Amino acid sequence: MLAGVALPVGVALLAGLVTGYAAGHRQAAYIAPSPIPPPSPSPSLVATEALTQTSGACATQIGRDLQLGVQVTNQSTAEISLGRVAAVLPLGGLKAISQQWAPCGALPSGPDVAGNSLAPGASTWFTVTFKVLMTCPGPLPVQFTVHYAVQGLATTVSLPGFSDLGHVPYSGCPAS
Repeated sequence: MLAGVALPVGVALLAGLVTGYAAGHRQAAYIAPSPIPPPSPSPSLVATEALTQTSGACATQIGRDLQLGVQVTNQSTAEISLGRVAAVLPLGGLKAISQQWAPCGALPSGPDVAGNSLAPGASTWFTVTFKVLMTCPGPLPVQFTVHYAVQGLATTVSLPGFSDLGHVPYSGCPAS
């Protein structure tokens, strides 16, 4: 009895699979390939070149905290809307506690200060204040990621910052 039921069920299952495959295969033949748009200039590449780090860099010790700053220039022909700065700390040793668009020595004003604009060809400073988590921050590299917008396009740029802090004066640490 079981063989008598299994054979018709197997045939029906096989017929369903063949019909489903044929229908799917036939339908796939009618799907037109999507046209590939021509390459256009990447807004992120254009915008990334807009903000660059100059040779200006500074460091100020505030109590046991360390404030590091770099000068940036708008290399584009459009105004840039400056946003948040994030510290990149490959070896740790520091903890960012505030950032601001201001020169070194300015008192920290909070975790995120944005909304400044930078005219074409103009320069400005940003600083990031760090809690130093070790006795001497000497060998630590510090890079920065800056968020900004140019011509309405939000983007980020990675800046070299400081290759190491060995030349930065910090009380109780030998100068290199």
